Amino acid sequence: MFKITKDFIKNHKFESDGLNFPEEVEEKSFRLRAGMKLPPSADLQSLELRKKFSALFVTKYGNNYAQLEIKCDINENTMRKYLNGRRNITRIALAKFCIGTKLTVEQSAELFTLQDRSLDTKNNQFDAVVVNALQDGDDIEIFYETCEEIGLKID
Repeated sequence: MFKITKDFIKNHKFESDGLNFPEEVEEKSFRLRAGMKLPPSADLQSLELRKKFSALFVTKYGNNYAQLEIKCDINENTMRKYLNGRRNITRIALAKFCIGTKLTVEQSAELFTLQDRSLDTKNNQFDAVVVNALQDGDDIEIFYETCEEIGLKID
């Protein structure tokens, strides 16, 4: 993945803000051939994301919710809902977690793929902001400032 700069984010023409996607009306077909595996279901991917999210939380924060809130701006109640599956992990929450936790672009890309959509920095403005923050080592406040500066509503 190439280096994403704040200048690129401000001047590039994106297809989408990266937060709102049109409903896909095209029906996708899949023809199973001998030796092929079915792609994982959305439920399985969501479960895998929660497992990885939980493991990273324990590894990076030692179950310290106060530290998580300081670094990622995700409160304890919300994080508990993400971890126990009562709330889906959104793209915004995932971005805040990845940026606050200082994950690599590769680690973050894996989580975004499990969440629903791969990071697409050429077409989705939000994805470009996330990758830029990860590459530059920005903290959560700088991420918020960048989003506000370009008009992305992530509240």
